[in-house]
Amino acid sequence: MPTLSPDLEFARFCPILGVVQKVRETLHPVIDLGVGVPGFLPAPHIVEAAVKAACEHTGGYGSSRGDEALLAAYLGYLRGQGFTHYREQNLVAGLGAKHLLFSVLRAIIRPGDEILVSTPCWPTYFDIADLVGAGVVNVTCSAQTDFKMTAQALEDALSDKVRVVMLNSPGNPTGAVYCAEELAALAEVLRKKDVWIISDDVYQRFVYDIDSCPSLLSVAPDLSDRIIKIDSVSKLYGMPGWRVGLLAANERIAAAVTTLNSNSISNIPPIPAAAAAAAFSGDQAFSYAARDRLYSQRQALLADLQGAPHLRFCQPAGAFYLFMDISQTLGKSLHGRLIDDDEAFCALLLEEYGVALIPGSFFGAPGHARLSYSGDAEQVRSGAARLREFLSAIS
Repeated sequence: MPTLSPDLEFARFCPILGVVQKVRETLHPVIDLGVGVPGFLPAPHIVEAAVKAACEHTGGYGSSRGDEALLAAYLGYLRGQGFTHYREQNLVAGLGAKHLLFSVLRAIIRPGDEILVSTPCWPTYFDIADLVGAGVVNVTCSAQTDFKMTAQALEDALSDKVRVVMLNSPGNPTGAVYCAEELAALAEVLRKKDVWIISDDVYQRFVYDIDSCPSLLSVAPDLSDRIIKIDSVSKLYGMPGWRVGLLAANERIAAAVTTLNSNSISNIPPIPAAAAAAAFSGDQAFSYAARDRLYSQRQALLADLQGAPHLRFCQPAGAFYLFMDISQTLGKSLHGRLIDDDEAFCALLLEEYGVALIPGSFFGAPGHARLSYSGDAEQVRSGAARLREFLSAIS
């Protein structure tokens, strides 16, 4: 029997999607606090744009860079954030942020190169690194630094092999948000090394204790030629299944990703492209209203879990996740079943109390679990109550 490529022989199915599949296969009702799906739908003007495109589009191929209306809308969105240096030739559309991240790394990683990530982080960083043949340098961050990478930790970890530094603020799974001073300190280190910086900004609107989320681009504009900015409609506009992401970078990166698009996906389908264009260019009120709702749900969740046994957590400053330290439960048991790691903790919670969480080990942080509070408010509070009951029953 012919073998697979070595890159795929050892590749794993996305672990978070694996939990989603397990929840779907569970026979009893489940409160899903695992998957990070925004708990709101696209606004009517977005849906109307999709319907219009479905009725009027000829069905032909589109641009491998992205539909002109979509790129123009995204360019306007960027300029509204103060990033006036971008032009259309700096932009590319893809099938979501994950696809663009894969394409960017495929375009820039050479044999022997490494990617630097601060953990806990989105597990796709690890998996795409494996698929493109890159090593991974982990900078482990803890609650003592609010799960943020310090400038000193970055400097200590940077070697000549590091080709790419990943930066995600607000962060998944921790909700950590870098302030302008912290970003400026990181920028001082990054100026000393000729590395690419991928700024994963898909949660950037969802910050709760400050008016807006600082970005490395705004703090260090002199690094703009090396910063690859990735955005998505998934979280921002409640459109995870529409699969549209946008990239802003220097022209060489944009051209390389466009070439990869032309030889893989050809183009973004016109209906989601039209919807995404309407999302970026249209009324943003519904997205900000979603942020306000998420703030309220965060506050309720923190109150519901305050003082729960065996549980520790930091208040997340952004995104819509609570990253919980459940290490005090390890070695304990429920109904004679031992909790020996975070995966066992989450499996037992799902089976006994019908609540789905994501194990922290998926994010490079064993002994933790991620809870998403983005869904229906009553379901989130019910899930938190069940989690508290579960923690109280462990001995």
